[in-house]
Amino acid sequence: MLPGKSSFARLPLLLALALAGLPTISHANEPAWLKVAYKVPAEPSLRNLAHKQHDLFQFFLDNALHGNGKNDFLHIAKKVRNDITWRNGKGSNVYDDAFQRSYPFVKSHDLQGMPDSIMLIPYMESQWHGKKGKKSADYGYWQLVPEVIREIQTLDYIPDGLKTSDIDTIRTDATLSTQAAQVHLHRYHFYFANVAKFPEADAWLLTFTAFNWGAGNVKRMLADMQSKGLETSYSAFYHNLYAAHQDNPGDKSLKAAVEYVPKLWNIAQLIHASN
Repeated sequence: MLPGKSSFARLPLLLALALAGLPTISHANEPAWLKVAYKVPAEPSLRNLAHKQHDLFQFFLDNALHGNGKNDFLHIAKKVRNDITWRNGKGSNVYDDAFQRSYPFVKSHDLQGMPDSIMLIPYMESQWHGKKGKKSADYGYWQLVPEVIREIQTLDYIPDGLKTSDIDTIRTDATLSTQAAQVHLHRYHFYFANVAKFPEADAWLLTFTAFNWGAGNVKRMLADMQSKGLETSYSAFYHNLYAAHQDNPGDKSLKAAVEYVPKLWNIAQLIHASN
């Protein structure tokens, strides 16, 4: 499943060819999730967007999870549910508030062929606050670190606004930060879908995990699984990640990684039920 060294060596060229101008997905080779997202054309609304984000995530889970991985995922999703669905004395929930606050932006932003479910990430990361976090570390709508922005700015295919704006402006501006996050996510997804050749549902869930845990950690765990002759699907990966967390319950990085996608799923369900 994972590429050899020659594939890694070709990755920069492949990325440059695939990402030039951040093209939208070709209609000649549309992924199955597009049929889910647009099966019923509808006017933009909070309700329609909430349902689309939910249905897409449900599609990814239904197609990627099975067996032990599915059981582990559902266990963690139930365990962390209260972290996501909690409401204050006025009945307000920070994630649903973030969804509603982001809607004027999201309804007109070009996702460049990416699934609407990617917008669950900034709801989770910052609750859609542009100045949340530390400037020296995770900051802004998508909680991007300075190193990621600097790396993105070296790419020749990014929008001019990303090239010329300073790091803090990018992270605190809804459009620029989302464009930067899309570049970041697109590179992860390109690797998992086009280089490692995972099915599309697996590739997107691995992409979401990599956004939080880092692509290097995800790749190393997959490579270790492969070296042991284990299946390298997303479901098997999640089962392995869950086992690693169980063996090292005090490891904050593993805890965050194993909870990340289940928390996104809980946000999708919350928003779906509330709108």
